[in-house]
Amino acid sequence: MKKYTILISGVAALGGLLFGFDTAVIAGAISGLKNYFSLNNADIGLVVAAASIGCIPGAFFSGRLADKYGRKKMMLLTAILYVVASIGSGIAGSFAQLVIYRFVGGLAIGMASTLAPIYISEVAPADFRGRLGMMQQLAIVLGILIAFISNYALANTGFSFVTTQNQWRFMLAAALIPSLIFFILLALVPESPRWLILNDKLSQAKKVFSKIYENSAAEKEVNAVQADINKHSAKLSFKDIFSNKYKRVVLIGIVFAAIAQLTGINIIFYYAPLIFEKTHVGGSVLFQTVLTGIVNLIFTLIAFALIDRVGRKKLLLFGSVVMGLCMFVIGYLFYKKRLDNYFVLITVFVYIAAFACTWGAVLWVYVAEIFPNRIRGHATSFAIFGNWLSNAIVSYTFPIMLSHLGSPTTFFVYGIINLGMIFFVSKFVFETKGVALEKIEEYYQ
Repeated sequence: MKKYTILISGVAALGGLLFGFDTAVIAGAISGLKNYFSLNNADIGLVVAAASIGCIPGAFFSGRLADKYGRKKMMLLTAILYVVASIGSGIAGSFAQLVIYRFVGGLAIGMASTLAPIYISEVAPADFRGRLGMMQQLAIVLGILIAFISNYALANTGFSFVTTQNQWRFMLAAALIPSLIFFILLALVPESPRWLILNDKLSQAKKVFSKIYENSAAEKEVNAVQADINKHSAKLSFKDIFSNKYKRVVLIGIVFAAIAQLTGINIIFYYAPLIFEKTHVGGSVLFQTVLTGIVNLIFTLIAFALIDRVGRKKLLLFGSVVMGLCMFVIGYLFYKKRLDNYFVLITVFVYIAAFACTWGAVLWVYVAEIFPNRIRGHATSFAIFGNWLSNAIVSYTFPIMLSHLGSPTTFFVYGIINLGMIFFVSKFVFETKGVALEKIEEYYQ
């Protein structure tokens, strides 16, 4: 694989870094926001949720717009939205303005979570597509870690112009730097060669493929993509996406992306600080939170070595078993009120590690590679939309479950869900390791 392919895939994945950064940075700013705007719990919930709400339309429409205007143009728009959101959040003069700019940031996150996997899957050689596609997840993990470090640095800076009253502004505005870098680098990457062929720009596509493959392989790839597209020359309609030809794979993609949230990864991150406060082991809560980010990063890197060797399906099955067992263990420890020991800490870390090198690694790769060229943009949007919708449902129902069912039962429920996902993966997920994008369609018909 050429370095050029790694570089352009890495640039596209920077949208994921901003995704991770924005997700994590708000946690450090909440205290300052609460004091500055005199917020109640409902207000805090709104400002945090505003980004997630923006993700839903961002994910839903970006794929179709990318099919029409191109992957690169839409990623450039994503970078602009990130810039607007970071500046606006930093200078917001009212709570309403802050919510609006958080929503704009959410639009960018939703778009990035759809566009980057599409672009990377379309420039990556089949044998390396898993590892290159995983750059999105690696970037998200790095973004989270950078946000933790950025918040900590700003909270402890010696600069006189950064005060306890305005720290939150600098925390939220810090995303401006990676947003500008993302925009500048995007200007240097080419449009997706598959999109170019789809839009009768063959000469441009050949130039891009010649930088990705050796000459003979580049010509072969162009011919394969052309042949695939020529089979489906009619204009695509909404009805076509859910036609008998594509319905099964589209539904698999949507359900797969949605149940990735039912692993409970977000509730673990949400609940981890409270668990750590009760354990009284392993140092400060801040240290333990950073440690979760490090565990996440390490096992995401391990997944790089596994995804194109072990394959997607085996990783998913292994992850579901380990995460399900971890949820049962955490539920049991809550039931027995045995939280003041290292075992609960280790169980949380094992859960995060299992997610990072299985479902977390496979999600962004799989939803972008299973759809045919003709419907990839539209179908990927539907799948990522399903992911964000499920995210919102889990976030909303988790506190209710805790209140009505209690902590042990809530974690037992998620343990059952994780083990139940073994059935879905076994029956409906088909292996895509090393398979050319134009050949994947043969695997689900």
